[in-house]
Amino acid sequence: MRSLLTPRRLIVAATAAELLVFLSFERETLLVSSAAALGLLLRRRFPVLGLLLTLPSIAIGQVWLAPMLAMFDVAVTASRRPVVTACGAGMFLAAACPWPLDSVTELTWQEHLLTVESSLMLSIGPTALGLLARTRAELKERLSELMRSQALGRRLEAERAVVRERSRLARDMHDTVSHHVGIIAVQAGALSTTTTDEGVREDAEVIRRHSVSALEELRNMVGVLRGSDAAAASAAGRTQLADLAFLSRESRLDVTLDLDPALAAGAGGPWAPEAESTAFRTVQEALSNVRKHAPGAPAAISVHVSDDRRALVVEVRNGSAVEPYEGPELPVGGHGLTGLRERAALIGGTLEARPLEGGGFLVRAVLPAAVE
Repeated sequence: MRSLLTPRRLIVAATAAELLVFLSFERETLLVSSAAALGLLLRRRFPVLGLLLTLPSIAIGQVWLAPMLAMFDVAVTASRRPVVTACGAGMFLAAACPWPLDSVTELTWQEHLLTVESSLMLSIGPTALGLLARTRAELKERLSELMRSQALGRRLEAERAVVRERSRLARDMHDTVSHHVGIIAVQAGALSTTTTDEGVREDAEVIRRHSVSALEELRNMVGVLRGSDAAAASAAGRTQLADLAFLSRESRLDVTLDLDPALAAGAGGPWAPEAESTAFRTVQEALSNVRKHAPGAPAAISVHVSDDRRALVVEVRNGSAVEPYEGPELPVGGHGLTGLRERAALIGGTLEARPLEGGGFLVRAVLPAAVE
């Protein structure tokens, strides 16, 4: 909590107490003291006017704190140094001028010298303090700006470090994954041309097509990681709901697809590309999980529009595994469903993944049709 007894308020209180001393004096003194009190009230909003109203009080040598405080405020707030100099000079002249004026000839040179010294102290002292306070405030503001600039520099450096790391990861991913997938594509292509078994040829061709598709998507993603084009980033890896039929056939699983005809035809509403891509990736990941965790289980895919036509509802249900998996162990990262939830959340949707009663699993996503 801010203290009520600040130095400025204590000075104002002392000045007001000084003015009370002159309530019993003659009319002239009361007049200049009243003007000084008015100047004290106006000094914050009109500092120069406040100083001018207090100068007569220091000229008669009765009230000193009011003009000193007014001069301090002028030094703090005046935007031009000539104004501060002129006000300081005016205060010096008012303090050095003897009262009454005809008494100037009666003063000795020592008294004149003492008057000049005290006038210099009364004018230079509050002026110097005001300029010091003003400089302190300016330095504080510049220090704040410097701290903000340093914080911005640190943030930009962190962003550049992220960009460098993304480029490194892109290079590593391209070199490693493309090498292995390229070998798979070449070997599958060679197998499909040399084998005489029609079933093996068909399987090899499916492997080759998936490998080529994976390399194309990898190339797009690497381009996004190594670049800063937002348009390319949003376009990379984008798919359509009409591709779900091909995905179901190529999965080599017991899959039934219930896709809204309007969606299959690429119509039915202003669906955002992000929503379609997220729906496709949801089905793709769910089928991958069926292949890994429930081999041989039937799966049912349903993609339709909500009743209010504001969202796409994607459901993938599968039963329990009906046969043990006999192939090589597949890598399981444990991040597939987490990634799906993050994808849905990024476009304002939700995703639910839970086991079903009696066995099986459900993945259900509700995705807004229009993504802002």
